Amino acid sequence: MSRVGVIGGGPAGLLVASLTRDHEVVVFEEHPRVGLPRHCTSLVGRYTASFLSELLTSRVVGRGYKRFIFHTSLGDYTIEFGDEIAFYLRRPLLEEKLAEKAQSLGHVVLTGARAKPGGLTTVRVGEGTYAFDKIVVADGARSEFYTFFHGGRRGLLYGVQAFVGHDSGDDAIHVDLSPRKAFFSWFLPLDGDVGIAGYITGRHLADPRIMLRSLSKRMRVPFKKVFRFFGGVVVEPGFISRPHIGGRVFFIGDALGLIKPFTYGGLYYIVRLAPKLVEAIGGKPETYVKEVEKLASFNRAESILASTKTQRLLSPVFLKLVNSSGLFNYMDYDEHYKLAVKSIISPLLLYPSLVKSIAEGLGK
Repeated sequence: MSRVGVIGGGPAGLLVASLTRDHEVVVFEEHPRVGLPRHCTSLVGRYTASFLSELLTSRVVGRGYKRFIFHTSLGDYTIEFGDEIAFYLRRPLLEEKLAEKAQSLGHVVLTGARAKPGGLTTVRVGEGTYAFDKIVVADGARSEFYTFFHGGRRGLLYGVQAFVGHDSGDDAIHVDLSPRKAFFSWFLPLDGDVGIAGYITGRHLADPRIMLRSLSKRMRVPFKKVFRFFGGVVVEPGFISRPHIGGRVFFIGDALGLIKPFTYGGLYYIVRLAPKLVEAIGGKPETYVKEVEKLASFNRAESILASTKTQRLLSPVFLKLVNSSGLFNYMDYDEHYKLAVKSIISPLLLYPSLVKSIAEGLGK
């Protein structure tokens, strides 16, 4: 049995603790309770929603969505799928249930405990020092432990979101891919007349209320009232750290830096990696490394597709082709690289004359 310290009581750290058996785990969360402050919208795909629902309770998964409206400078594209492909996670209920699960296994979750690196597997909290056999670093995009072990800092992006009152009149998710001051922005209707509006940007904006008014106008969704702002930082895509150091220090979540280049979300990767990380704690770090490398290779392919504004603007066109050609699979929301491959295939299926022209050209 190993003594394991988990730095960070967010979804990444708590999920690892919830899946760990036969080891003694202590989770350090710097805030007074888990789930604070709220950082993200928490929209996930079917795989992530199913995994968390089965592990915890179906109550952590809120409503699902199957209709999307993409707003681009090329026009608006409405895409409706045959079934729900994206799901809203209830936060901080997710963290609370993960903490309960970890504690039911005999693990300790310490809140109000800001951990600082004290050595390879030594953690300092206030005047006290904790020694572990292994530690899991899950303390977010501004990870002090990442800086301690790797040196330097990574590029950061800022996510600004707000609960808003709205009068959209529909149940579609709106995505704006042509904003002036942000990488992309979105609106997510919740129950009743409340929704979440937000955007990702590379720099702080002086007044997010001005940005929200602009988003409301571009997406043609009237925001009647702003109830509360929330948000945080995410690692800029491409800044992926080493998965582990000597089989004793492991990185996951934003501390690892593996996030989606289109949506800037990381929960899918956390759910995929946490079970492998538990195996690594048990003495098989190579299984974790292989999974990180596999997901990172797919992530790099997706990053290429998201690298230019033109490609981002064309992505709704490709997605519509994939859906209309019958190639869409409901797991593709999580695995964007599959959409990229299918977007190349779908025009050939929809336009047989194009296939014939290509074949004739190759035959010459």
